[in-house]
Amino acid sequence: TELEAAIETVVTTFFTFAGQEGRKGSLSIHEFRELVTQQLPHLLKVKKDVGSLDEKMKSLDVNQDSELKFHEYWRLIGELAKRCRARFWERS
Repeated sequence: TELEAAIETVVTTFFTFAGQEGRKGSLSIHEFRELVTQQLPHLLKVKKDVGSLDEKMKSLDVNQDSELKFHEYWRLIGELAKRCRARFWERS
């Protein structure tokens, strides 16, 4: 289904970027920047402002280990889904 494909895409995207530099299964700051700029350029309007991306990562990095695990990345997906929902309701 479309929903199943969307969930698979969210998971696959994380693991495509995670572990390219550092530990498998987590995003370094550089990997996070690459994921956001390549895959979320319209939903996360940070443009190419490195400072804003660093701040966003810090806000998501619950255990403050300078890496994003999947559950921390999922917080970002949840925030973006809430924004999409708000825009949907505004148009209705």
